[in-house]
This record gives sequence, C-alpha cells and structure tokens, in this order.
Amino acid sequence: MLPDVEPKYPNGLREALQRAGMTGSELARLLETNRQNVSRWVSGTRELVPAVAQQIAPLLQTTSAELLLLRSTERFSVPLGGKIVGGGAIDVSTDQHEPGLEYEIELSVRVPDATVAYQVIGESMMPVYRPDTVIICRAHTKVIDPLVGKELAVATVDHGRMLKVVHPGSTPGHYDLSSFNATTMRDVRLEWVARIAAIIPADEWRILERRSQVNADMRTRLQKPSKRQK
Repeated sequence: MLPDVEPKYPNGLREALQRAGMTGSELARLLETNRQNVSRWVSGTRELVPAVAQQIAPLLQTTSAELLLLRSTERFSVPLGGKIVGGGAIDVSTDQHEPGLEYEIELSVRVPDATVAYQVIGESMMPVYRPDTVIICRAHTKVIDPLVGKELAVATVDHGRMLKVVHPGSTPGHYDLSSFNATTMRDVRLEWVARIAAIIPADEWRILERRSQVNADMRTRLQKPSKRQK
C-alpha cells in the first residue's frame, strides 16, 4: 500500500465539491475548462490561484477564502452602497443610497481594490446571484467603452442599479444591457459602471452600523430576510 502523499498545493476544493454535490466534470463544464485542470486542482498537483478560486466559489456556494484554506482572523470591511438587481426590473428606488453613508459590511477575507459592496435582491438572479449575496466592486467609472462586453455593476439613469453585461447601443452614449435570465434592455443611459471584484455568499458577511443613530426602517430593509421580524 502506497503511503499518503501530501499535496503540493493543498486547497479546499475537494470538500467544497462534496458539500455542493457536484462532480469535477460538472465544475469543468461550468468553468469552460477541461476535466484534467479540475482534477489537478482537487489533487493539489496544480495551484488553485485566487483568480480561479473567485470564479469557483459562487458555483459551489462557498468563498474563495475557504477554497484557498485561508483561516486568518483578520476582518475586512467595505462600505455598503445599498441594493442591486441582476435580472428583470425591480423597484429599488427607496434603496439607492450613496456608498458608505450609514453602513459597511464585514468580510472574512480581504478583497484587493474593493471600494463598495452591493446586496443582491430578487429571485431573478438565481442560480448565479442568490438573494443576499454581496457583490464587491472596484471604483465607479464613467469611462465605459473599454469595459464593453464585461459583466459589471451599473447605475442607469432611469432604472437604478443592476448587474448586467454591457454592449454598445445604437447611438453614442447609450448601451444595451443583457443578463442570462432577462430580456435585453436597449439603448440605456448609464451614470457609471464598476468592475466586480468578488462575489460573497449570504452567510459570509454581516452588516455593521457606521453611525450611532440610524433609521430603524432602513435597518430592517437592509437585513437579510431570515433575520427580519415577521
């Protein structure tokens, strides 16, 4: 019997696959990579780099920190800018607040270049963005054309904040916005866009109050549904 060999690049992918009830082949298909790559990550013969761990984490409903076996007790906070939707239109007009005015969220892993977080709402985002997932974004920018073709957090002039893939519109300054489960929005005007730095599952973050006195109604709206009083 051969002795157990310590993996060269240990990680938590095997356990995460088992918890999610997913096979390596299924994960490879979702990542659009080959089965050998996943096998090497699982066995620890190939390094699971942070960028790949961030892609895998939402598919397995875990965090990149868990996949990378990061057990640091250091906490990291990001201003909470409000709520964001990703599928069909949802009225979030009362929740469109500027970043960091009253709340921040605390994470168990540091996200480089994190600027603001948005709380996903609405069932239309499943299975990619489950309700109460938090999207960590880099800085807002009004320079949109270099980011065309990417999935971004966007602020529209008429429809609030959304998670969309941005495409050129029919006229300059207008853009088509698509998502995997909603009709494409045509010729939308954008106030800003922001690149997505990380996707954090609902049980891996918590809200912190940044002011000693906050509006009680706002606090209720920002709570996770499971924490709200019936």
